[in-house]
Amino acid sequence: MSHDLTQPVHWQGRQWAVTGYGIEALDGMYHVPYAEIPEAANGQPRWLQDLCRRYGTDRDDLAAALRVARAVRSGGVGARPGPAGSSAPA
Repeated sequence: MSHDLTQPVHWQGRQWAVTGYGIEALDGMYHVPYAEIPEAANGQPRWLQDLCRRYGTDRDDLAAALRVARAVRSGGVGARPGPAGSSAPA
């Protein structure tokens, strides 16, 4: 199952995407607005651990989405998320 992602789509992994909204699950079940994505210096957000405990969550893909979302929000271009098979931000 998939849903329409908020445009623009900056990066799309296996389960997660970084969009104009923030981080969105490709199945449409979960989404995190940019306002809830803290800077890296502030540590991991609680929602990251909550989503990682969800059955079937691709932890590496979600962690990559978080890194890309932070880079997009800060204006970074060309950041590489890491997991193989995922696309880099445009």
